[in-house]
Amino acid sequence: MPPRFLDKNYFKSPFYREDLDEKKQNDNRDVESDVSSIKISHGVAKAEIIRKIWTKKKLVIAYSFLIFSSLIISFCKYAAGTYSPYVTSSFSRHSAITTAGVIYKIARLVAYPIVAKLSDVFGRSEGFSVAVFLLTVGYIMYAACNNVATYCLGMIFEGTGDVAYAVMQQVFIADTTNLINRGFWSSLPESITTIPTLYLGSIVAESVLENSTFRWGYGMWAIILPFTLLPLIMLMVVMERKAKKEGIAKNVKIWKTLPDGSLTKKIYHLLWIELDIFGGLLLIIGLGLVLIPLSLTGKGTNYRWKKGEFIAMFIIGVFVLVGFTLWDLYVAKNPFIPFKFMKKNKTVIAVCLLGFFDFLNYSTFTTYFPSYLQVAAHKSPGEATRIDNSLRVSFQIASVVVGLLMRFTNRARIYVWIGVPMVILGQGLMIHLVDMPTGSAANEASFIAAKSIFGVGRGFYQTASQVILQSIVTRDQVAISTAIFLATMTLGGSFGSSVCGAIWSNYLPNYLNDYLPDEYQRNSTAIYKSIVTAMKFEIGTDVRNAIDQSYRETGKILAIMSTCFTIPMIFLLLFISSVDLNKEDAIRQREVDKELEKSDVPENREVDNNFNKPSITGSSEKSLHSNSNSNPNSNVDVTNKAN
Repeated sequence: MPPRFLDKNYFKSPFYREDLDEKKQNDNRDVESDVSSIKISHGVAKAEIIRKIWTKKKLVIAYSFLIFSSLIISFCKYAAGTYSPYVTSSFSRHSAITTAGVIYKIARLVAYPIVAKLSDVFGRSEGFSVAVFLLTVGYIMYAACNNVATYCLGMIFEGTGDVAYAVMQQVFIADTTNLINRGFWSSLPESITTIPTLYLGSIVAESVLENSTFRWGYGMWAIILPFTLLPLIMLMVVMERKAKKEGIAKNVKIWKTLPDGSLTKKIYHLLWIELDIFGGLLLIIGLGLVLIPLSLTGKGTNYRWKKGEFIAMFIIGVFVLVGFTLWDLYVAKNPFIPFKFMKKNKTVIAVCLLGFFDFLNYSTFTTYFPSYLQVAAHKSPGEATRIDNSLRVSFQIASVVVGLLMRFTNRARIYVWIGVPMVILGQGLMIHLVDMPTGSAANEASFIAAKSIFGVGRGFYQTASQVILQSIVTRDQVAISTAIFLATMTLGGSFGSSVCGAIWSNYLPNYLNDYLPDEYQRNSTAIYKSIVTAMKFEIGTDVRNAIDQSYRETGKILAIMSTCFTIPMIFLLLFISSVDLNKEDAIRQREVDKELEKSDVPENREVDNNFNKPSITGSSEKSLHSNSNSNPNSNVDVTNKAN
């Protein structure tokens, strides 16, 4: 039977509701489900078993810990960014600083699937433990670094730890909430914590620098972070021990999934079969070879593409990634990335490509946008920051709003259909705003309005598409699919940065040579390389007008290119399937329960019947809030049904 998204009704309006053809759907589901014949890994089985003994009180406590830890980590992230110039000042001319940035990007991108894979094999508490360990080690290295090598190593640990926490946060939410509440709860922790720390993080950092040094600025987070995540980890460990004590988890042990034989044979099976370590190495090598030239050819260094080693690295990297794809498709028994499933389900590919093209267009335009605002639009650094942050704030608010809308409409695709056109509109407006017919840039309010439209659109489509993705994959593929979804966004951003660098480095110098008065032609290179030099010239003079015009026309080219990158997103909408979140929850839970029966996992009888209602089980705080509104007898309506 073909997947449901290939049904003739798939191409109907996004308002189409499956319950209009309920009988046919029920008949089809009796024959075959999208999540039938699933095999649950050890980590997922542990999460499902623990879910059965969660109570409303413990879930409220767990989510309180999760939000608190997200707040501290967000504070840490925004504050630590202020310290970077002080750390690198002693070796700012060292060529390895650029390399460190490249390594940081690669470490983050590769960490997404690896963390998801490890969490599925070992468990969720172990995943959070790895995250806090990596973050702590990273900040210790930052605080103690006296050379480039230590600084680079700290970036790897901190970047990997940050990704590990982000993935585990979403996986934990997916484990404890239902699909219908997934959008709200997966957005709420970030929305609550990002908006205040976006502004307060720099204030905290400035206070530290006024009273101490950057070493204490990093070091204090190395002390705070473990105690921040410890309560959540301990609660999860306590729940695991409770499950074992009650006999619920006695048959779910990782070593029981391994073949009989010697310890060496078991370790070989764990690394080669369960973890697919060879596939992981191919992925790391391939991405590294592709991303190194991409990262080193952005922002004014496009000339490096003329060097043979950069072209060779990129081509070899592409071939290695093709080899990785073939390995995971035809050889690996438990592949890093479920290509076979993705090949059969176009929605998974479409959702990931939506994120890729979104961040491709965003990075292409935004990389130099702050420079444009300060030079051509004559904005202060504070005004430029406010304009840039308007997208982030609107995104966070819209994510929570669309989560609530999905809770009450039981649909997700319609919000993808609404969000993508808003993204295109917001980006398209920039073509007009960066180079007005009057020969000037738009005012601050216009830029904020366009950025806000973009942010709301991204919040709508991204939150809804993540829920759709998690609803159509098997329970065992939720973590890795979510990680791939997040990783494709990072990959799109890397490509966008390279594209932006190529356009900027080719067009801006040419425009400066064309427009600068003859007596200032000798200064064109210095003006191109530094916005400080460009802004030294008085506004209204011939030379400044020439500089402004050069920036405006270059910015317009970037805006046009970025808007072009959003066009494929329209066609990808045709491959996004419509999902009835409540019905999908019931189907998935039925299949998961069948798998757990093989381990003699009994139903939890201590949990209130209200828990069987769709709620927080599967994604995070979304369900907690939405069900608290519908159930006056409880603050949080938590269901036993995990996604």
